[in-house]
Amino acid sequence: MIEVLIEDPWFLVVNKPIDLLTQAVVGVPSVQSQLIEQLRVSASNPFVGIPHRLDRMTSGVLVVARNQRALRRLSEQFAVRSVRKEYLAWVFGNVEEQGVWTDWIRKIPDVAKAELVEPDVDGARLAELEFETLDRRFIGLQALKTGERAQMSQPRQREVSLVRVALKTGRMHQIRIQFASRGHPILGDATYGGGIDFTRQKRQTREPMLALHASRLEFSHPKTGERVVTQAPTPESFPWNLPLAS
Repeated sequence: MIEVLIEDPWFLVVNKPIDLLTQAVVGVPSVQSQLIEQLRVSASNPFVGIPHRLDRMTSGVLVVARNQRALRRLSEQFAVRSVRKEYLAWVFGNVEEQGVWTDWIRKIPDVAKAELVEPDVDGARLAELEFETLDRRFIGLQALKTGERAQMSQPRQREVSLVRVALKTGRMHQIRIQFASRGHPILGDATYGGGIDFTRQKRQTREPMLALHASRLEFSHPKTGERVVTQAPTPESFPWNLPLAS
């Protein structure tokens, strides 16, 4: 069952789990298909429209439309960037206190990956985010691999930072590539240099777990126009269960 954070006649806000596509072809599990099954308890042919997406291994807050008009109005908000999206991420390295990063990103043709490019390259799109560092700590590499909490006596430690990110644009893998390009790949992100499998047991997911969580979403109600603010709790698994520094 997908956790529903807000239930409204015009939309649902859910807490997307990891290892699940937001939308997929018939027969492939996705947030959309599972919500349709959940809603069939009270409606014979429920509508679930997708105005935005989260990557398979990204957890967190996601809004879906319950009718065509809501889908159109929510999609327009994402298109004009009136939706505020915030994420939490554990990344490698000592990240500065706060900042705004602006880059140009291009999706690599025929590959599920993006790259930073010059503004005049075909397919280049502006990517901008702002961030704040919430916590820093040292973690032993063995802790990352087993999911156990770090012990300061462990050898081969790596410094990690917990950052809060507000997206000003929504590009493919934007947070992942903008942090990785500055030497701070997200924990678990093998695609962009953070490839360490921090699961306690043999991995049961299709891809390595990714320490990236959509924590907060703010948008306008598709009928009334009132601002809706919702937050999704982080997963209970490592590294989200690391205690913050006091």
